[in-house]
This record gives sequence, structure tokens and C-alpha cells, in this order.
Amino acid sequence: MKQFLALLISLNVWANITLDEINTKPPSLAKNFMIWRFLHQDITPAQADDAFYQYRNVNTRLFKAYAKKSDREEVKYTAECLSLPTKELVKSNDLSCVKMAFSPYKASVMSAAERDRLARLLDKKSTYTWIKMMDDLLQTQRLTNLTQYKPSTFMYLFLSAGMKFRQGHLNRPLPSNYLAEMTKHWGFKRFVILVVTDSRYGELQKELLKVDANTKLNSETHFYLAMNAIEHNQNANALAHLKNTHKLAYYRSHKDKALFWQYLITKDKKILKELANSVDINMYALYAKEKLGIEVTNFYTTLPTNENNSTRVDLSDPFVWNDLLIEIKATSKQDMKKLADKYANQAMLPLHSFIYEKATGYKEMGYIMPYDQYMSDLSKDDKALYYALMRQESRFIPAALSRSYALGLTQMMPFLVKALDKSFKKKRMSLDEMFDPEKNIAYAKKHIAWMKKSLYHPVLMAYAYNGGMGFTKRYITKENCFTDAKYEPFMSMEMMVNSESREYGKKVLSNYVIYKKILGEPVSIIDLFNKLSQPVACDRFRAPKQASR
Repeated sequence: MKQFLALLISLNVWANITLDEINTKPPSLAKNFMIWRFLHQDITPAQADDAFYQYRNVNTRLFKAYAKKSDREEVKYTAECLSLPTKELVKSNDLSCVKMAFSPYKASVMSAAERDRLARLLDKKSTYTWIKMMDDLLQTQRLTNLTQYKPSTFMYLFLSAGMKFRQGHLNRPLPSNYLAEMTKHWGFKRFVILVVTDSRYGELQKELLKVDANTKLNSETHFYLAMNAIEHNQNANALAHLKNTHKLAYYRSHKDKALFWQYLITKDKKILKELANSVDINMYALYAKEKLGIEVTNFYTTLPTNENNSTRVDLSDPFVWNDLLIEIKATSKQDMKKLADKYANQAMLPLHSFIYEKATGYKEMGYIMPYDQYMSDLSKDDKALYYALMRQESRFIPAALSRSYALGLTQMMPFLVKALDKSFKKKRMSLDEMFDPEKNIAYAKKHIAWMKKSLYHPVLMAYAYNGGMGFTKRYITKENCFTDAKYEPFMSMEMMVNSESREYGKKVLSNYVIYKKILGEPVSIIDLFNKLSQPVACDRFRAPKQASR
């Protein structure tokens, strides 16, 4: 993470942004992006102050960038405290600084005496409590009964002290009634996902089997308790949790996920038929439709246009896109179709489709194919993948901008843009160029071509595109990941702890299947699932291991 942040700070390819430009822009994510770039330019402390205090939702990364430019002592002091190394923290007597820097994660690598000194300095009852529990856990023979500590303290340490500490000292049987209290904690869902998705928490996984399916929990928590039950061959327990998942889920895809797993356990054709009737296009419903020979029909590739409609907006301008999002959000359900019709011309197809999907309540789903002129050199299979990624990344809006400053159609991260610059003869002058569809797709081609040297399956490509190649390699080469065991590859697709990459992979796969169909190269989603357990067909990382057996 530190290397990643250092790389972002070292980027020196920005076109100059002026303070006057920033001052004229309305508060928005697009303005935040301008300020972030401005703080990396050669500016005065006064300019840094003026820009920084126009930023909304400040995070630590941005604050540290600002502190490098500011000459205000309180700013530099705060930045230094936030970055205070543990070896200096243990010696500090500065109460304000210790308050900012001290955490269970840092405490876990200190000695008992060092933790005790800082606790006395802070002189706060809650701090004394979790430090005492940490001391007792680090000396296991002293802690024979967890009930002397509240379940909330256990949860605080589990969620805050880091992976090494929780795996070494919190993976243990829980006292009677302790778990029942833990289910009421705000962080219980996160606790369950961390435990269930990591085989190293064997003791805690056994404890989670005791959670009654009638316990008041959210749908996602019930789902991972079901996954845990399946892994421990308790199908009745799993089915009870899955029924609650279906009942409580808000999104159709989450309801379909619950039905899908109920079908895998029971092989009940009634459940499969119910799943196949879903109006959502997701991998679960696609599987059911293919099993029953039902065509997917609730999607469109284009929309009717009005030849007399000449309405145009600049979809490559993030500020214009921000204004459009505000307008869309303020539009009532009954007026949404009218707003969509406002942009019913070919040039505005991405915007027209974006609003039209919303107007239908997503019962009709857009699989449009704009910007084809920039992909004429690609095979149909590659086009299906590119469209699958772009649909998920940006819904084909060139000015799309994420909170982490992923840019444009394919949501290129700034550090990746910098790395890819060397592949192009023409020098890029600004990150704003990534809002140009032609430029954005050109950069994506270079990156995807590199990924395809190692990965050959759309799901794995999606994981790498979202979470990185290193993350993907580590995950797929884990023991028991994408094997030929029962419930694979589905269990491995659900057990990824990185929720963003996990869900992204499912959605890109569904998009890919539909685009293959549209482009005249139908593909079996069942075959794609089966290939995930065949290393040679999917990636270069697992094949050598397979061959050496």
C-alpha cells in the first residue's frame, strides 16, 4: 500500500491546473479530482490552503499530500502524528499525537510494558480494557475465560488488530452465550465474512455453525453463514440461512444467489424454474436459463431515436456528468422515461440507455456497443470482453470518475496510466485525456493485452482488472481454490474476501456471455464455469503445478 501511495505522489504528468479554475467549479467529485492533481503541482503554501479547504470528504491520503505543500505548523504536526512509526510511538509523551497514532494494530507488535505505558498516558477506560484483553490473549495461559471481557471488546480487537493477531490469538472456542451477544454487534457481518472465507479460522468456523438461522441478521450475513454450513456438511443449516437470505435481500441478484445455492444443495427443479424466471441478468439466472433451455430476452442493444432530436451534452466532461447525475437523481419515477427521451439520438446513446434502464426499473437492460470504431482491430471474443468490462466500469459514460480517481470508459487508475505511457509515442499531457473514448480504449488495449499473456478466462481477467494481477495470482493458487471438489467453481467464486473483485467478476462474466450472444458467438456459461477448474484452460499460474503432480 505504501508503494502504491508513493507512486501516486510521484506522478508528474499533470497539465497545470490553476487555482482560478478550481474556484469556479461547484463542489463535486470532479472538483476533488482537480484539487488532488493541483496539490501535486509546484504551488505555494497559500495556494495549497485555498485549494485544500474546497475539498469534500477529505481522506488521509489527500491530507498527507496537502501537508507536503502547507507551511501551517498544525497541519504538519497532524501529518507527522498520523505517520508516526511504532518505534517512535512507544517512546512518545505527546498525548495529542499518541491519540492520533495509537491503534490495536500497532499495539499488537509492542511489548506489554510499552502498551501499558501508552494506556496510562491516554488514561481512558475503554483503552485499558482492550489492552488488558490483548495482553491476556498474547499470554494464552492467563486467559482461561473470555467472559471477563465483553463480546464488543473481542469484536473490536478482531476487526482492528490485524490479520496476524486475530489468526494467532482470536481463533478459539467462544464461551456459552458469547456468540449470541456478538451477533448484535455492528461489525458482525464483517466478522462472519472474514472467518468464513479463510480456512485458517477453523475454530471460529465451528462456532458460527451454532448461530441460529432465526437470529435477526442481514441477508449477506445469513448467506455467509450458509456457506460456512455447506463447507461443514450441514446442509439443513445452510438451507435455513439461504431462505433468510432470499427473504431479506433487497437486490434481485442477491435473491437469485440464494435460490441458486438452494438448487445446488437440493437439485429441486422448482427452485431452478423460479431462478430462471428472474428478470435480472446475472450469472445465477443465466445458469438456470441455460439448464432449462430458456432464451435471455430482456435486453436491448440500441434504442429508438428521434431524427429531430439534436440534444447534445459533453459526455467527456466530468462536471457535465456530475450535473446530469444530479438531474437524474432529482427526477421522479414517472418522469424518468421523459428524461430518457430527451436524449433519444444516436450520439447520446450511452446517456439515453443509462436513464432508460433506470426508467424501466432495470427490467430492461442495456447491452449497447458504442465506440466500435476504436475496436475494429479486435476479434469478436475480445470485443465481448471489452464491452463486458466497459459496461460494468462506466456504463459507457466517457466522463465516469470513481472516488479513487479511476478514469473514463475503462476506469483507468492514474498510476496505471502513468505506467502505460511508455507504450505510446505521443506524449500525454493530462489525465483529462483519459476521458476521451479513443485514448481511454487505446490504453485499455495495452493493459488487457498484457493480462491476456497470463489469464485466459473472463472471470480471472475481471479479477485482475479490478484487483490486480498479483491479487488474482495469490487467490487462484490458494489450496482448495477452483478445484474439482463439490460445489466448485461456485464456492471459490463466493469465498473471495475482496467483495468488490468478487462481485465484479460475476457481473463481467454475465456481460461477456450476453455480448458473445449479440456478436454471433454464443457461449455456454456452464462450460465457462467448468473451465475454471481446469488450470491449463484458464491461466499460466496453475498449469505448471498441475503438470508436476
